Amino acid sequence: MKRDVCGGLIRARVAPATIVMCSLGTANRTWRNQKAPNLTYYASDPMGVALPMALGLAWSRPRDQVLLIGGDGDLTMGLGSLLTVASVGVANLKMILFRNGRYETGGAQPLPVGEGVSLAAIALAAGWPFAERARDEADAAARLDRFFAASGPAFLELPTDVEASPYPPPGESSQAEDRALFMRALNAR
Repeated sequence: MKRDVCGGLIRARVAPATIVMCSLGTANRTWRNQKAPNLTYYASDPMGVALPMALGLAWSRPRDQVLLIGGDGDLTMGLGSLLTVASVGVANLKMILFRNGRYETGGAQPLPVGEGVSLAAIALAAGWPFAERARDEADAAARLDRFFAASGPAFLELPTDVEASPYPPPGESSQAEDRALFMRALNAR
């Protein structure tokens, strides 16, 4: 399934008040393409820290729903964070994982997990009460409905095609300025 199709399925279901955090790379670019109204933080390097950062955000904002949109490359660099999330038990954190089996942004090198490895099964084994893996677009739509209805922590693995992922041109603001703007908007809520 194309990443932007996944992004559109998510945008159609996520509540506008949900705070969205995106890991670096393709998840980040895909969500930007959706032009969703959500307050969004677009994380950057280093790989492997998106889920711990999203956990910190959810833990510090218990009245807000937090959605992390991440990639499998980012998560595999920090698999232990699945245990941390489960042990903390935040009910307001959900994670959607784009699964293409590649470090796509770095040149499409294969991940050290084969197709037979389910990151959703790893999340379940780590103690997440809801973790599923979609097979295709139709299955993803139905699972997204269940995912957004579930209390957290919730995890959904979406299959995505390997696609070219060139870096976009620099934005109008630096990453530090983007972070400051996000923090101001968050504090104003």
